[in-house]
Amino acid sequence: MLTIVACGDRAGRVMGYAQPPAAGTHLSHANAGSRIAFSSDRDAPGSAEIYVMNADGSDQRQLTSTPGNSNGPALSPNGQRIAFHSNRGGGTDIYLMNADGSDVTRLTNLTALGPSAHFANWSPNGRQVVFNSFVQPRDIYVINADGTGLTNLTNNPADDLRADWSPDGRTIAFTSNRDGNQEIYLMNADGTEPVRLTFTAGADANPEWSPNGRRIAFESNRDGNAEIYVMNADGTAPVRLTENSAVDTKPSWSPDGRSIAFHRQVEGHFEVFSMKADGTSVTRLTQSAPGFSGFPSWGQAHAPAP
Repeated sequence: MLTIVACGDRAGRVMGYAQPPAAGTHLSHANAGSRIAFSSDRDAPGSAEIYVMNADGSDQRQLTSTPGNSNGPALSPNGQRIAFHSNRGGGTDIYLMNADGSDVTRLTNLTALGPSAHFANWSPNGRQVVFNSFVQPRDIYVINADGTGLTNLTNNPADDLRADWSPDGRTIAFTSNRDGNQEIYLMNADGTEPVRLTFTAGADANPEWSPNGRRIAFESNRDGNAEIYVMNADGTAPVRLTENSAVDTKPSWSPDGRSIAFHRQVEGHFEVFSMKADGTSVTRLTQSAPGFSGFPSWGQAHAPAP
């Protein structure tokens, strides 16, 4: 049976955003040394590449440089590897590389089967990768980190995408429109017993587990505009964190669970921001105009399962 752990934490709303902190400063002591991987086309408009930076936005480095696009990075639980999707091999598939950009290997060959692959996330023990197919209707797949054991977890006529593994390894959160509207669901790690968590007229998407497994951050336009929310792991007590006239999406928790990175639309393009987990102290981390920077993944956000 699918078991969901809930807690009663509440959070506030953001009132604005701060300027980037000086280089060398950190958002919290526990985040010192942590890294954020992200995508950007700042150096070649229209061609996204994978970058990394410190938690305070300093030391931004480009890791990939290929024709086409490399996007959707996900740092492994130990921070040593990055999964991402790229069309460097023709169709779009999932690739793995070391956290310094070396030793790039192709993990999937879903392009040969037709649907291609997008937006990977790691199991908490780092042994498997979950991702969604690209051609709609999309499905959630899992594959071993050595490229074996490809399995379709959802195999549903609806559109299933953007999956994230719980820190205890037992469940996977994902986005689906199987009940007629884009909502957040949970399922067992083997794909069984899907449970719907959100029930709104708006679209809810991009779930991201907190490191302690008690809350899920996600994006929603339930109030008329895409913003970042958090809720308990059982779907109760949703709280809006951001208050922005443009778009806030793709949340990613810090290793200590005290902060959340996300990307925000600024003057027509996206930049990476961070904020405290209660929605305060919003800080801009990237300056990429006229290009974009987005899809942050905060390193070691998921502690390895016992």
